[in-house]
Amino acid sequence: MRVAALHRYGDRLVLEDWPDPEPVGDQVVIDVRAAGMCHTDLHLMHWRNRPLPLVMGHEIAGDADGIGPVLVHQSWGCRHCAICLRGEEQLCPEVTEAGFERPGGYAEKVLVPSSRYLIPLDGLSPERAAPLTDAGSTAYRAVRRAAPFLPSGGRAVLIGAGALGQFGVQFLRLLTDAEVVVVDVSDAKLDRALQLGAHHAMRAEQVSGPVDAVLDFVCEADTMALAARVVRPGAVIVRIGSGEGWLRFGRGVLPPEVTLASARGGSLADVTEVLAHARRGELQWEIETIGLDQVNEGLERLRRGEVTGRLVITPGRPS
Repeated sequence: MRVAALHRYGDRLVLEDWPDPEPVGDQVVIDVRAAGMCHTDLHLMHWRNRPLPLVMGHEIAGDADGIGPVLVHQSWGCRHCAICLRGEEQLCPEVTEAGFERPGGYAEKVLVPSSRYLIPLDGLSPERAAPLTDAGSTAYRAVRRAAPFLPSGGRAVLIGAGALGQFGVQFLRLLTDAEVVVVDVSDAKLDRALQLGAHHAMRAEQVSGPVDAVLDFVCEADTMALAARVVRPGAVIVRIGSGEGWLRFGRGVLPPEVTLASARGGSLADVTEVLAHARRGELQWEIETIGLDQVNEGLERLRRGEVTGRLVITPGRPS
């Protein structure tokens, strides 16, 4: 099978041939039809804490023998601990993930530990569905964490209107009655946020508080500082992005009783619910498909901030 592999941190990916995976026991081989390109992949190329060579790509959709078109849940837990038994495998202490610790979707095939991680698409195309397994489900989980802090007429600030943030805007409108304020540095992304239902879209310096919830899809030092500046007492800050920003947690740093939370991926139930919203036509998201041989160009475009929706690799198809 053809793969795009990272052999040295910070280098370009290498296109090469690997042996096809051979399933054992409950394992399932997926013919990858689509793999979303996530900003987290840019961080993975430099984190230096993963075994190499690494095949990235954690947003995977493809074909499974006997099942048909499926979405692959990216997080694979031990399946025995209390966390896994309640369906939160992405939080399992022993979790491994496609595209992180195990070979992912930047390849023509991927090995999945069990069919329990496969969700039938039921009419959605793999190309359209792939971003839902992370961009969609992570945003959904983040909004669900913020929702209890958002009374009718409350205010939410969403920082970062990329692929995840665009889903976040829509879930805030679907699941809450909050006024939604979107912050970004890109005029195109701010315009897109307004099209998706945001009430206001602006630059960071234009934002004023107090607000009931901040959802930070960037998480750099300046965005975390913005979150601390605008929240009211008793509000919530939800950290979602992969940036390296942080907040001191001490007296006088934040208003009283502010809750700090995070959202890491989605559970199997989260992904299933996001798929249901998508099938009902309640979500809008933009994709652009590229071939596996264009993976490095795609990552560069992502790095330069030139992608407004989601780039999706289609292994095995001509570019």
